[in-house]
Amino acid sequence: MIKIMVDSASYIEKDYALKHDITIVPLKVLYKGTEFEEGSPGEFDEFFEDFTKTKIFPKTSQPSVERFTEEFNKAIDNGNEVLLFTISSALSGTYNSACLARENCKNKDMVTVYDSDGNCQTYAGYAMDAVEMRDQGKNVKEILEHIEKIKHNSQVSFAPDSLEYLKKGGRIGKVTATLGTILQLKPILTFKEGTLVCEKKCLGMQKAIGDLISLIPKRIKRLFVLHIANTKFFEMLKKKVDEFLAKTKEKIEVIVSEVGPVVASHVGPAVGLSWTALE
Repeated sequence: MIKIMVDSASYIEKDYALKHDITIVPLKVLYKGTEFEEGSPGEFDEFFEDFTKTKIFPKTSQPSVERFTEEFNKAIDNGNEVLLFTISSALSGTYNSACLARENCKNKDMVTVYDSDGNCQTYAGYAMDAVEMRDQGKNVKEILEHIEKIKHNSQVSFAPDSLEYLKKGGRIGKVTATLGTILQLKPILTFKEGTLVCEKKCLGMQKAIGDLISLIPKRIKRLFVLHIANTKFFEMLKKKVDEFLAKTKEKIEVIVSEVGPVVASHVGPAVGLSWTALE
């Protein structure tokens, strides 16, 4: 049996993980002198209630080597092979931590650590595809061959409410943030195959949401409709997605979800879309 694992920055739903025997290994957040494990969608309200009212910038860290080793050994003891999907190594030390744990566990040949080159629900989608293939009797090699085929057309894109958090994180300068705020510029930030790019800069959130929708390719299997901190623009995004789905003839699984503190500490309140491509 293949034991599928993800880290918490995949934001895979806890109910889905429990139903399909997926282990979620949490990243950590340091905020106001307190360190806590990130948790799963539906558990972020208390953090965001405070986060959106303060100027304190959280710090994040990857799971420890010891935590990964413990999870690997537990799976091996139960006779399972492990397939772990991690957040992109370009964003976090999580992949490297997991690789060290693989070397330290009881049988490294039973463990595969896969750098998703993705962020957020992008690789939650990979794990969901892996569940389906595992249950069909496919092996790890076949699963990863499939992921490699869909990776270049799978991504996550966000339209932040403001530029303040990008400024705090050092991703844009103070002058750019000030001018952007005055002009109501909303960047569309896309993370795909290990690279963060600014797709567009839009005048106002309504235009940004329209441009987010326009990024959706024709051949996708699964669409995640996302928010960070339950932003006031989320209802607008859901309405636009419903209009898009009413016009398309494609059969698409739609999942409404949220993104947690690890990614929020860099992007701030935002709306977004992520999708899993078809081969």
